[in-house]
Amino acid sequence: MQGFSDKASARAAARQLRTGWTDGQRRTLGIGMAGQLTGWPLWQQARAVFAFCGGAREPDTGPILEAALAAGKALYLPRVTGPGQMEAVRVDKVEQLVPGAYGILEPPVGFPAADPESIDLILLPCLAAAADGTRLGWGGGYYDRFLARCAAPAAVLCPEALVAPFLPAEHHDRPAGWIVTERRILVCVGI
Repeated sequence: MQGFSDKASARAAARQLRTGWTDGQRRTLGIGMAGQLTGWPLWQQARAVFAFCGGAREPDTGPILEAALAAGKALYLPRVTGPGQMEAVRVDKVEQLVPGAYGILEPPVGFPAADPESIDLILLPCLAAAADGTRLGWGGGYYDRFLARCAAPAAVLCPEALVAPFLPAEHHDRPAGWIVTERRILVCVGI
């Protein structure tokens, strides 16, 4: 993916590249990313991982969620609580998840929210990511607000085809330390 100087153009290009992904392609991306993560020392050392359920135009994160649970890690997932707001909620099985905001699977309302400081590693979604750790989100600000409350190291899950040389960033955007693709883990510039 090429670099972009404005978010609107970058989002449009990233959405276009994602159009038409089949479930098989999404699953292949998720399996590749899970393979990269499970061999990564930061993943191996993390006792509590915050991840997400991939939507229809994102890599299938099921293999990553299952890998976390199989390794005995505490698995936290986002639950939307209002416009631009979410909380971390621990789950013990993927089968506990229910459709939530935007039709994305999330922990049910009855499960208690966790202290973000109990998380050791954050895995972030993106439309695209850049080598300096800039993450282009979907535009709702949910993760930017969450990251402001959590000091854990963060890695972006980004398909290789959506890694750009540079992307626009704003003052509130917290760069990630790593980009996890289906092929490799990139250490971001400046980390």
